Amino acid sequence: MHHCSKCGFENPDGMKFCGNCGVSLANRCSRCGSENPALFKFCGQCGAALQPQGPAEPSAPGTRTSVEHAHRIIPEQAIAAPNEERKTVTALFADIKGSMELMEELDPEEARALVDPALHLMIESANHYGGYIVQSTGDGIFALFGAPVAHEDHAHRALYAALRMQNEMRKYSARLREAGNPPLEIRIGANTGEVVVRSIRTADAHTEYTPIGHSMNLAARMQTLAPTGSIAITETTQKLTAGYFEFRPLGPTRVKGVSEPITVYELVGLGELRTRLEISAQRGLSRFVGRQHELEQLRRAFALAQSRRGQIVAVVADAGVGKSRLFHEFKLQSQNEAFVMEAFSFSHGRASPYLPVIGLLKDYFRISDQDDERTQREKITGRVLALDRALEAAMPYLFALLGIQDPESPLEEMDSAVRRQRTREAIKSLIHRESLNHPLLLIFEDLHWVDAETQSLLDLLGGSIGTAPILMMVNYRPEYEHRWSNKTYYTQLRLDPLGSQNAAEMVSGLVGDAGELQSVKDLIVARTEGNPFFMEEMVRALFDQGVLTRNGVVRMAKPLASIQIPPTVQGILAARIDQLAPTDKELLQTLAVIGKEFPFGLVHRVIQRAENELTRGLAQLQLGEFIYEQPAFPESEYIFKHALTQEVAYNSVLIERRRELHERTAAALEELFAGKLDEQVDALAHHYSRSGNAAKAVGFLRRAAEQARARSAYDDATGYVN
Repeated sequence: MHHCSKCGFENPDGMKFCGNCGVSLANRCSRCGSENPALFKFCGQCGAALQPQGPAEPSAPGTRTSVEHAHRIIPEQAIAAPNEERKTVTALFADIKGSMELMEELDPEEARALVDPALHLMIESANHYGGYIVQSTGDGIFALFGAPVAHEDHAHRALYAALRMQNEMRKYSARLREAGNPPLEIRIGANTGEVVVRSIRTADAHTEYTPIGHSMNLAARMQTLAPTGSIAITETTQKLTAGYFEFRPLGPTRVKGVSEPITVYELVGLGELRTRLEISAQRGLSRFVGRQHELEQLRRAFALAQSRRGQIVAVVADAGVGKSRLFHEFKLQSQNEAFVMEAFSFSHGRASPYLPVIGLLKDYFRISDQDDERTQREKITGRVLALDRALEAAMPYLFALLGIQDPESPLEEMDSAVRRQRTREAIKSLIHRESLNHPLLLIFEDLHWVDAETQSLLDLLGGSIGTAPILMMVNYRPEYEHRWSNKTYYTQLRLDPLGSQNAAEMVSGLVGDAGELQSVKDLIVARTEGNPFFMEEMVRALFDQGVLTRNGVVRMAKPLASIQIPPTVQGILAARIDQLAPTDKELLQTLAVIGKEFPFGLVHRVIQRAENELTRGLAQLQLGEFIYEQPAFPESEYIFKHALTQEVAYNSVLIERRRELHERTAAALEELFAGKLDEQVDALAHHYSRSGNAAKAVGFLRRAAEQARARSAYDDATGYVN
């Protein structure tokens, strides 16, 4: 028998769809979207653990529930990491309102029959967006987003999951009413903040992750404040997700355990904006600088496409460097010469087959969330037939892809492999036919997050546009891999951070040219190393902190002590660090404590691994472009590629562990440079002062001050003494 994962109905073997609720019985991988045979426990395409197909059993509070769900949503290497670290996460608490009264009124088995499906819906909603179930009680869940594995959009994922929970619960309650049972409602709370995440290996070989921190308590308080059937969040979470969602302010609220009232918001629904670029455009786009060469490359490729010599142009760059902004500017320049079809991949979208394509088609057919099924059908039919009646055979596949019921559809009885192939062909035919009316810009953004089905479509399109008036523009981060590089009509553009002059020009566009701001502008350029998104976020953080004010012109409102890394930037860098294998991640964190630059001998003394093992680890970090090797004699020296990466890695290390590593680094420096410690006085003073070794710290700080006075660097000398 084959259990439906949605409703629990037992279906005979060989069935492709559930006989009770109609959902597909394919054993689909939540990581890459591939379909697998029913008995597979791991995906045959990517190796991820597959979600069990049987009905969900309720779980008592404890380790097994959390670990079973963790295996579905995080890499096996993360499960194995015995670690404690600091992380910024979003916590979500959800519970069934009135469950205690329900338990009292009904027989325990009857109550369980009503509550268990609701609990399953909550767990499934959190899992769908990469949430980790810390605890599942009899009537609620506690989920983490951004841990154990970091996600740069953890706050967004938590709110998407919350909306999905409420939507699924409304459907379930409607079914309960129809059956004459009491309806169930849930309330949800969420908060974003820093926690210490501890992993514990249990006796039954499972790993339990426990977050500790005030932000967890605040998330739980939000749940108790949320009106029944609603979602309450803190201002911290609201600021990180503004624009992507709609909120209703509930005003300053006193919360137990917090001295001052905090601002609470109710999450109402999805906002109108989908991408980071749209958010930036709403605030006002920054000055576009330093990309004229890349724009010219795109113009040349488009000119070839206009003459029916189709082109693929791929723009590869790290997060925040400006891939989407480059495409935006080129679209503006080409809008009178081309028709644009655009698709966006999302960090949480790998578990949703064809998610970018569905968005592209909805935009193409002008389908809104308010359109009912009949209106959607009419829009698709009208546009397809107006384009070319020969495409009529493609409509059943488009209907199915967009979730529109079609009683006459031949797809239900079709072999799944044939259906997949014909779905891709239908989309390809639509795109190619549209390009015959006008040259086409076919844009796919953020392919490093693409799902397996969309990737298959891209491979098909990539091999078919060589003689079509189509410029296919794609962008992605360096970790993405594809099979197009052997095409004669393929071009790759590497987008680097802005040079210092262009970066300074961009920052001037953000804050103006007042002389009093020059030191702040220089600091922003230096800290962000030319990354446009990081510069924008740093400036915004300074406004939020009250350091900068705008009243016609930008002014300094108070002295700048330091620039904290904005949560948006921290999230991007932390997510990238968490992609490393556990041993490589631990190595990176240790290097972050040692310093921005470090010779091999120093690292070897601090880390105390076998030399060949350490060399392999450093090579992996170089391969991932976390560090660079610098030519040096007599031994290799290394440097962090980005100072912000070092800072994020450093901040993730527990304070106690940092002190230990600072002490070991200082001791290693004394050993390595015995007889010439005067060359390392600054570094020794730094490490001992952070290790808590007061006696050593004071001694080296005095020596550093004496050296500074000897150089007539009196400000530095005063700083060391103070």
